[in-house]
Amino acid sequence: MKVLHKSIALLFLTFFTANASLNPLDLGAVDREKESVDRENAYVADPRPAIDYTKISVYLHPVSLLVGANIKVLFLYSTIEIPMSLYNAPIIKPSVWNSPGLTRVGSDIGFRHYLAGRGEGLYLQPQVGAFYISAKNWTSGSIVDWDYDEEEARKKRGTWFDGMLYMGHAYKFAYISIYSDAGLGYGCVLGACTLIYDANIGLGISF
Repeated sequence: MKVLHKSIALLFLTFFTANASLNPLDLGAVDREKESVDRENAYVADPRPAIDYTKISVYLHPVSLLVGANIKVLFLYSTIEIPMSLYNAPIIKPSVWNSPGLTRVGSDIGFRHYLAGRGEGLYLQPQVGAFYISAKNWTSGSIVDWDYDEEEARKKRGTWFDGMLYMGHAYKFAYISIYSDAGLGYGCVLGACTLIYDANIGLGISF
């Protein structure tokens, strides 16, 4: 009988010891099991780099270049965006127009405000521009048609000033940024002033 009791006690002790590691109150065992699972599933971690929306972006305007090439005029635009935060970013937009009958050189300066505060997405952008312009044989058939006397406009050199308000949308990836916008404003060139409109598509790199 003593042998039977000892056998039952030994079986009970073995069963209890074997199940102790499965006790939900054994936090150490749970942690070790979790670490093992984490190691086994480490390959599912997202390998994509985090996007920094406060990096400086430098854009070119490919559509302007293509339009200019089609009519044999250089329309070279660049936009430089320098974020101060996820909401606000000053921009500088130098540009050059050049053809046998027209030269314009200068820059716009603006301020891009992202409405969602994410450094990308929908934005509003007020800006002002100042340019030197030289127009030879400026007529109503010129690139920009201003409403003033054509004879007085011939062979003029002077300034171009404008103020614009744009609405646009920006997409930013790890190393590439894209934006498009459209704006309306008021400009004065060679003594004549009128409403003006503009649209842009920028493709750039971020660093």
